[in-house]
Amino acid sequence: MKTRMLAVLLIVVMLSVSGCYWNRQVESSEVGLKMDDGVSIAAVVGPGRYTNMSWFGEMKILDVSAKTLEWSDPDLVTKDKQPIGIAVGVTYARLRDSDSVKHMWSHYNSEAIDDASLALQVANRIARSVKEVTTSFTLDEMLGVALTENTGRGALTSDFFDKLSPELAEIGVELLDAGVNNIAPSAEYLALLERKANSYAQVDLARQQTLTLQEEFKQEQAQTEIDLEVARRANLVKVEEGKAYAESEQLMELRRLELLTGILGESDKVYFVPQGTDLTLFLAGQAEAAPAQQYIAPQMSTP
Repeated sequence: MKTRMLAVLLIVVMLSVSGCYWNRQVESSEVGLKMDDGVSIAAVVGPGRYTNMSWFGEMKILDVSAKTLEWSDPDLVTKDKQPIGIAVGVTYARLRDSDSVKHMWSHYNSEAIDDASLALQVANRIARSVKEVTTSFTLDEMLGVALTENTGRGALTSDFFDKLSPELAEIGVELLDAGVNNIAPSAEYLALLERKANSYAQVDLARQQTLTLQEEFKQEQAQTEIDLEVARRANLVKVEEGKAYAESEQLMELRRLELLTGILGESDKVYFVPQGTDLTLFLAGQAEAAPAQQYIAPQMSTP
């Protein structure tokens, strides 16, 4: 009985000091490195359960999930020698393919298993790429206020991504996303932009005022033309009426009497004086009559 227990204990001890494994699980966010001799990689495997009963068999696990890193530098210089600060964010992950995994394991062993070491490698490459990008753009181009194509944060981000991606691929890392989170110009440049904006606003205001005055002038012109046309037509009517009075004495006399109707009051007297009468003698003979208003109408001859 004791011999049997010693044999079982010996087997347990031997298994504990050996490198074999039973149903070793690899998660979906991991890759496994199968090592039959405990040193060299025999195969790179994906998610699943694996068993290896060889004496030196071993399974190393690498995390290939996405990692995020934020990086900033307040002391950069643009193409036009303007001081600027940049803040970027990147998302990356260890590559899953067999060649990349083996390359990272062989050349960047610490980065393959330690996320902090890998983040340091990524940050170093971000610094090189950002400095190369900032010296390729003027500050106006970075901010998108330059009157040229391919400017602004989108162009800056695209150029940054294109430069950083191959840098990370060299160490077995895939760049999943990159973005410029902030661009911080100097206080002097921001003050200059504010003055420019105010100048543009004043120009726009003056332009709008000019357009308003032009529209008002057009309206006044149109009203003047309307008034002139109304006056011209009224004159034409008067000319036609004058022709009618010239052609008919009776019509002229009727019009004259119509006008007199508005001049004389109810107490006024009208005297018809025959033609050839001495008007002075006539008035002297009527001196005793002193109406408020008198009108001496000449006697018209009967045709």
